Amino acid sequence: MKLLSLALPLMFSASLVAAELQPDKNIQILTLNGEPIDVYRKVIDLGAGPQIITVRYDALFESNAEDHEFVRSSVQVIRFEAMPNEQYRISVPSMDLNSARRFAEDPHFQLTSSDGQRIAHRTWSRDELLAELLARP
Repeated sequence: MKLLSLALPLMFSASLVAAELQPDKNIQILTLNGEPIDVYRKVIDLGAGPQIITVRYDALFESNAEDHEFVRSSVQVIRFEAMPNEQYRISVPSMDLNSARRFAEDPHFQLTSSDGQRIAHRTWSRDELLAELLARP
């Protein structure tokens, strides 16, 4: 019984620090803190504190029943601080095919909290991140 009384507060405190990230349609989250993520997951569990995700835009456009085109951006690395019990959303604007092509050339993802506030984050392309890391002494 004593063990149970010690375990219950730990279980509840673990649920208090959890946060969630929901990607919009056409956004694939590839990794979370270096660990691969199933790209079809609708909600990703986060811990509180620093988070590093790799994402890309990936959309299918159909011009008619026989013709379609995939538009895919390069992989972007995003770092942000997750707060306990917060729900985050990563999104891009709705786009037509031409807008999506331009967006894929220079993607910018929006990260917001459950109340719609923009979340401060830093984004790098893989090349930018590599160059920054190599420039450090």
